[in-house]
Amino acid sequence: MGGMRGVGFSALLGLADYHKDAFATGMHVYYMQRKYPWAEMSISCPRLRPIVNNEMINPLDVHEKQLCQIICAYRIFLPFAGIVVSSRETAKFRNGIAKIACTKVSAGVSTGIGDHESKYTGKQTSEEEGDEQFEIADSRSFDSMYGDMSGEGLQPVLNDYIYV
Repeated sequence: MGGMRGVGFSALLGLADYHKDAFATGMHVYYMQRKYPWAEMSISCPRLRPIVNNEMINPLDVHEKQLCQIICAYRIFLPFAGIVVSSRETAKFRNGIAKIACTKVSAGVSTGIGDHESKYTGKQTSEEEGDEQFEIADSRSFDSMYGDMSGEGLQPVLNDYIYV
């Protein structure tokens, strides 16, 4: 109703019972699709990663097997929703899940506070850079990700809409 083309939903898996979080996220998207069938809905599936400078936190682990089950369940339950798998996951996992359920991936990302300009342009800024927010497991560049996807027989799409 606000004129947005689409909306993304997510629960950070590993903070609490991931079964409940994944189920609630899926149901939220389902009900929103019923109310706004013209809107693009997408789901992101991030897992809690080790936190910088805090060895004491022991999250409720969500392993790759469970994450794969969640993503496949989303694909079956919400066949028209986009599914995003972040660079928190390994290249091997992302390559595999892209073939069966995932529709969107990121590449060449930065999670550090204030490090975007230095990372992407090579220019050093006078501003202080902070710690990364979470660990990246797949640090492939855009070109590398594009090549890997093409090599797997997938067709990378960089833009699924065009404004004229």
